[in-house]
Amino acid sequence: MNVIKSVCVAVLLMLLLASCEYGEYDRIPPAAVRLEFGNAAMWSMYGVAAYPDHKEFIKAENKPRDFTYVANSYTGYGGVMLLCDPVGIVHAYDMSCPVERSSVIRIEYDDESLVLRCDECGSTYDTSTGSPLSGVAAEERYFLQPYAVYFSPMGGVLITR
Repeated sequence: MNVIKSVCVAVLLMLLLASCEYGEYDRIPPAAVRLEFGNAAMWSMYGVAAYPDHKEFIKAENKPRDFTYVANSYTGYGGVMLLCDPVGIVHAYDMSCPVERSSVIRIEYDDESLVLRCDECGSTYDTSTGSPLSGVAAEERYFLQPYAVYFSPMGGVLITR
C-alpha cells in the first residue's frame, strides 16, 4: 500500500513540476484563418523574405491596401501578423493581444527592440515562438495564438489555423 502511495505522490509531483512550463495559447476566441499566396510572385510582393520583415493582414480594414482578399480569405480574430524570425523561419500569429482578448487591441512589431508589443497592457512577445517576454502576459504565461504556415513546392504559401 505504501508503494502505491509513493508512486501516486511521485506522479503528482512530476505533473506539478511539468506544469511550470505550461502556457495558454487559446486565450482569444476561435476565428477562421485562411490567407493564400497563390504563387512565388504573390509571395515576393506580400510575404516576408528575411529578418526582420513583417506584414499585417486585416481583412476587415483591407490591410494591406493593395492585397486582394477573396471570398474564402479570413484573418483570424484580430488580424494576422506575418513575420520572419532571426533564423529565417516564417511565423504567423493572431494580432489580438491574449491579455486584452479584443479584436481591436492588437500587437504591433517594435522595430527598435525587435519584439511584438501590446501598447494597451505593455506585454511583449518573442517573434520566434510567440512566448511572452514581459508584462501581464509573462506573469500569466499567455502566448500569442500561432497559425500554421505551409509552403507549396510551386512557390505558393498558405496560412491557416
